[in-house]
Amino acid sequence: MSKAELLQEILGPLLEDYRYWFERSRRFLQEERLEWLSLDEQQSVLERVLAAQSELQVAETLYQLSDNEVGIDPGLMAKWHRLLMECAELGRRFRQIHPSSDS
Repeated sequence: MSKAELLQEILGPLLEDYRYWFERSRRFLQEERLEWLSLDEQQSVLERVLAAQSELQVAETLYQLSDNEVGIDPGLMAKWHRLLMECAELGRRFRQIHPSSDS
């Protein structure tokens, strides 16, 4: 297996997961009011998700333009992971307060 094939096998699904969870987090933050956060705090998290979606789009484009031979900075991916863990915690807390919600 070539380096490009290995990179594609690992990175492709990971980028797809980031895309899915960032979109889900964006919708959640736009559609629900998290009463334990101020409006500014909730907006700040949403803005970070939107920025991460933009970063992800650029990274995916560069990755594809390189014929899947260029990786993505692990530090950037770690930042995305921390943001998604923060969003997951917000979702967990929201479901704890509103158990009948599907968010």
